[in-house]
Amino acid sequence: MTTTTPPRQERDILQDAATALAEHDRLHSATRALDERITALCREYGDCTRRWGYAPLHLRRAVEARGLLS
Repeated sequence: MTTTTPPRQERDILQDAATALAEHDRLHSATRALDERITALCREYGDCTRRWGYAPLHLRRAVEARGLLS
């Protein structure tokens, strides 16, 4: 005997979507805040090392080269 799951109701789908969208918004805000922090750290590190245009990739490589990121 095969059992099939009945299709979800519109309200259930919308409630699931609301939960997913709220989580997305929370993570998006956190990501934006971290991007701004990393950008500020790039500027600060660039000033410290007297290099212009330091990008997050450069900062990551500097951190990894010193064994600070696992």
